[in-house]
Amino acid sequence: MWSEKYRPKTISSMVGNEQGRSDVQRWFSTWKSGTKPLLLTGPPGIGKTTISRILSVQYGYDMVELNASDARSKSRLTSILNPIIDNQGLADRTMIFLDEVDGIHGSSDYGGGQALLNMLGKVTIPTILAANSEDVGKMRGFIKVSKHIRLHPIPPRILRVYLNHVLKEEGVTMGPGTKIRIVSESKGDVRSMLNLAQSLISDADIQTYESFQESSVEEGVDAFFKAKSIREAASVLNSMRMNPREKINAFYSSIVKSPLDSKNLSYMLNIISKADM
Repeated sequence: MWSEKYRPKTISSMVGNEQGRSDVQRWFSTWKSGTKPLLLTGPPGIGKTTISRILSVQYGYDMVELNASDARSKSRLTSILNPIIDNQGLADRTMIFLDEVDGIHGSSDYGGGQALLNMLGKVTIPTILAANSEDVGKMRGFIKVSKHIRLHPIPPRILRVYLNHVLKEEGVTMGPGTKIRIVSESKGDVRSMLNLAQSLISDADIQTYESFQESSVEEGVDAFFKAKSIREAASVLNSMRMNPREKINAFYSSIVKSPLDSKNLSYMLNIISKADM
């Protein structure tokens, strides 16, 4: 899987969330007994697990990864965590990464949520919590006992650069329209973007790949004007599955709605009129 093959191994090779990454590293570098657990919130695929793994290695910790949603009951949670927390010999260089804590906190958690909050108040080893939800009401208890750092979806421009890098490494070419659709569908999720890109170039999913090459009107026009070369602009035009008349109408509509001054507007409309001959 590309998402695992290209999973960053250093902080510098991660993309997006520069401030958040810096804050997480500062927590690691200054951790001492009594330091609050770290709570990372943000949507899937933005690096919560990856940055924790990278820094655990960098700072010499053996990170135990657990999924809170798999241990919702108080008895199950304490049976897993207490041996790690209480065994001081084992815990000298051990840390805990507890994912999906938002899946344990609620009316159906069978006491697991409150049990975890109680443990966090007396934990003596580095502990990181991760959650996809940023619902303050749902996460209030964890936010209160933790150092809270929000990580954000990766911006489209950064995703495009990273996708181009991976495609180059793989020796794969992909039309601009397809790349635009992939980035748009990924919604800031690097893992989702790479999984989608890989699936689209596989022989088993050629029909889906072809459908993705059909850029929407808005995406196609936007990509055309952002093209950095005639060749790229032509590729975008070809990816728009519509007849020439429909393309001309789409560009005309985009131009007349744009905030161009009268001189440039006249120039662009003149070009459109020549294309319409």
